[in-house]
Amino acid sequence: MPDDITEQTTKRKSKDSVFTKLFSDLDNVLELYKALHPEDTTVTRDDIQLRTLSTVLINDIFNDLGFIVNENGSAKLVMLVEAQSAWNPNMTLRMLFYLAETYRRYVKDSQQSEHSSSRVKLPKPELYIVYSGSKTVPEEISFKDDFFGGDSPVDLKIRILSKTDDTIYGQYIGFCKVCDEQRKRYSNSIKCIEETIRICLERGFLPGFLSIYKGEVVTMMSELFDEQAQREQYEIAHDKEIMEQGIAAGIAEGKTTGILETLVGLVQKGILTIVQAADEAKMSVSEFEALTGMRKA
Repeated sequence: MPDDITEQTTKRKSKDSVFTKLFSDLDNVLELYKALHPEDTTVTRDDIQLRTLSTVLINDIFNDLGFIVNENGSAKLVMLVEAQSAWNPNMTLRMLFYLAETYRRYVKDSQQSEHSSSRVKLPKPELYIVYSGSKTVPEEISFKDDFFGGDSPVDLKIRILSKTDDTIYGQYIGFCKVCDEQRKRYSNSIKCIEETIRICLERGFLPGFLSIYKGEVVTMMSELFDEQAQREQYEIAHDKEIMEQGIAAGIAEGKTTGILETLVGLVQKGILTIVQAADEAKMSVSEFEALTGMRKA
């Protein structure tokens, strides 16, 4: 795996770990909802129900954040939010998977059935990406635009949140950008993490969260940095093994080529027949002819 891909993966994991930790707290999820729906002044913490897809199976589906907003005891909205630091052109497809799985589980948990003669009741979906990367991105992306040039009966739209501001998601974006700046200075080190937290506290990025969970954030990011270091060591050893195998194969191929050239010369001089030359090369006559272009008389 190329270094830049490894680095992007680790950076994304370190920040997403902070994201998932941040929004495992219902108070923070409520603050996120209010930032997206300031008109809803009556919603409370009790109206929020986490629906993040999680699993112990590696190959199963899971996402960063999902929650349902209830109103008068009924599910009003289902909101899915993904954190992205590296732009993914397949995000609308991934979100389609997440939404389908979220609905599947919701229908089961609410004791409804898609096979019922009555229409299933579903909360309205809202889909978001919190993007902290450096690319210029649109305010919205569409499944049918991404994959079918706008010509599809099936669509799904995602709103992109990419500005650093005083909202909780804007503060998270600010945290990510500070982390990127410090990685350029200190690489994957405790100093990088400590400086990221210090600067974020100074700038007002997630002050409550970072003050309370500073130790956990340091541990999470340190473990991910260690994971990257171990991965890099494995990749170096793997690349070295591949290189040595290639060199050995090249040497073997060179020896074979040299032997064949010698045998061809002996056949041309009439010292050996093609049958004898093929026997010396430890191959069939047809293989020898194919490799040398010679033909048995």
